[in-house]
Amino acid sequence: MVTVRPATVADAPAMGRLVVRAWQAAYRGQMPDDYLDDLRAEDRAAYWDGVLRREGRRSVVLVAEQDGEVIGFAAAGPSPDPEGVGELFAINLDPDHWGTGAGRALLEAAQVELDRMGFAESVLWVLPGNGRARRFYERAGWAADGAEKTGQAFGVSFSEVRYRRRSTSEAISSATPLGT
Repeated sequence: MVTVRPATVADAPAMGRLVVRAWQAAYRGQMPDDYLDDLRAEDRAAYWDGVLRREGRRSVVLVAEQDGEVIGFAAAGPSPDPEGVGELFAINLDPDHWGTGAGRALLEAAQVELDRMGFAESVLWVLPGNGRARRFYERAGWAADGAEKTGQAFGVSFSEVRYRRRSTSEAISSATPLGT
């Protein structure tokens, strides 16, 4: 059984390993092979350690756990662009757990957190060629809205398309979202 909980600093090493495994499996052919081959779990772990230690952080980071092992994580919070909406910044799942429902549980928990923060609408960015992820998001109620950009992460540039989702929470009011 998969459980989803808030991430702690102790989860950073597992998160670093997950990013490397997930990116190498999902982005092969969409990002340069030498870049993917050079990803180091220690570097990604240090990044997530810093995020999790940041005081005043307005985002939430969740991990999915199965049998005491961290198998995935998601990060969400206020979007810098467009302002006033939430954003799913990252979701990574160990490829050995793709198709098991663990990613769906993690995404649903992240959506609940975005709703809890008061966002009536949220966005995420995905590589245009990542058909698996796009189908995953579309099944969860996200839809491409036509926006595109060139993104950059950890020293590599890539094209992205934006997906958007309206909250289905009855509790969302017209009040200003938390953290904006």
